[in-house]
Amino acid sequence: MTETPVTLTDIAALTALANGIIPANERDAGAALVHAGAGIAAKMRYGANGPIYAGGLRAAEKIAAEKFGCTIAALNADQLHELLALLRDEEPMFFRLLRADVCALYLSDPGVWERIGFPGPSTDTGGYPDFDQPPFSP
Repeated sequence: MTETPVTLTDIAALTALANGIIPANERDAGAALVHAGAGIAAKMRYGANGPIYAGGLRAAEKIAAEKFGCTIAALNADQLHELLALLRDEEPMFFRLLRADVCALYLSDPGVWERIGFPGPSTDTGGYPDFDQPPFSP
């Protein structure tokens, strides 16, 4: 397997994009809580999807420079939202991969499970005892 080079600029861009996918709110820090940008950068460097990430980042950088006159990391929240919408339409493989990886990293955090009311994996207990009951809000 070949390694995809990752720069500090790439990590900053991935961090900004991840934070745009799951932004911070009053409950938690969103994707920043799980360091999604750094986690995705590691997947980019050593994973099979590295070339998709590299190509998507180059496209995102180009759009950010042409449309907003700055780097991805320098975008404000509204600009980042607009960039993500453009990437969704113009670079769908990159956008879907980014969104899936950000969500997977975020939703694998036990603290997030607690905040959303997920009791955790049922493999240790052989299943959820209330699987046949309607869900409730804590």
